[in-house]
Amino acid sequence: MAKILLFLLIGCFLFSCNSDEYSPNQVFNRSTATAVNSKEIALLPQKPAGSIIRIAVSGDTQRSYQESQLFVDQINARNDIDFVILNGDISDFGLLLEFDGIFKIYDGLKVPFISVIGNHDLVANGRAVYERMFGPLNFTFNYAGIKFICHDTNGREYNFNGSTPNMTWLNANLKLDAGITNLVAFSHVPPTDGDFDPKLVNPYQDLFNQTPGLIASIHSHRHGKLETYYKNGTGIPFIITNAIVKRAYTIVEIKNGQINAQEINF
Repeated sequence: MAKILLFLLIGCFLFSCNSDEYSPNQVFNRSTATAVNSKEIALLPQKPAGSIIRIAVSGDTQRSYQESQLFVDQINARNDIDFVILNGDISDFGLLLEFDGIFKIYDGLKVPFISVIGNHDLVANGRAVYERMFGPLNFTFNYAGIKFICHDTNGREYNFNGSTPNMTWLNANLKLDAGITNLVAFSHVPPTDGDFDPKLVNPYQDLFNQTPGLIASIHSHRHGKLETYYKNGTGIPFIITNAIVKRAYTIVEIKNGQINAQEINF
């Protein structure tokens, strides 16, 4: 009897170590996805430069699992979306449980999805979770002759220490490479928001307005109606999209070097 009891205790211990349990400090478990962004980018279909591109921008999922599923269902019902950008605040408290929950829903998309870091994703161990699950905080990819510059603008999470956004990295990557006709930037916090490092607002906007080929900078974070603004009324549009948590997403269409954004409510 004692041997049977010991065997059962050992078995319970072994199986519990391999179960998908979560703690606030956990960065991964046995089923956690890794390098998602690079894998999804590799799935982007080949499309000639100059083609019309349609992107579904879905910021601020946070803990809105039902709304996220409704969004995925809507995108899967269409046949005109090239890919999805999950534009930050994937999680609410930076917990693996939250990242996993949203990933499992978005993994049901019929088109690739690429995820950008949000301010809530940097809470607790969120940065480590994001980097292991999705990859670098700042990265680029090319599609149909357009270079997409995805980057971290969550300045408050770095105590406004001048490091974020990384201006050195942006200067190096906001370039028209061979075969690239235009650039589009994606980040979570817009430069007019109080969570953006105030010391970097003007350098950031000036760099973007002076970059040849850059046609728009697209943000989320505000949980409000779609809005577009221009620094001093000129230059590139800074587009701020609504949130999945508000049952809204944005269709961004790029055609002939021009960009158009339409909010979809569901």
